[in-house]
Amino acid sequence: MAGQPSFIEFAVPDPGATRDFYEKLFGWKFQMLTHGSYIDIPGDVEAGSHPDTDPPSIIVYFQVDDLAAAVEKVRELGGEVGPLRPPSPQYGAFAECRDSQGVAFGLRQLPSA
Repeated sequence: MAGQPSFIEFAVPDPGATRDFYEKLFGWKFQMLTHGSYIDIPGDVEAGSHPDTDPPSIIVYFQVDDLAAAVEKVRELGGEVGPLRPPSPQYGAFAECRDSQGVAFGLRQLPSA
């Protein structure tokens, strides 16, 4: 469904510290990867972490059926879109955005089945 939260990304200086904190807080399970982690959280939303310090943040990605069309709509509505990432066969395609007031969020088109 378009607009449904689909992925939560933790951009943090230390993915291991993120794992320690959220495992103790919520009981989430982390699969540590070379570039961060995949986080197994309850429900239908996926999550992951990766090293980033500029600034540390949590970004919620909302599902869209057509990423190119959604990106264009963000721009039409006065929002901003960062550089698009190459799509991943495992995770899909992502775009980091800011709404018309500067609030960070993301868009995600799921991978093809």
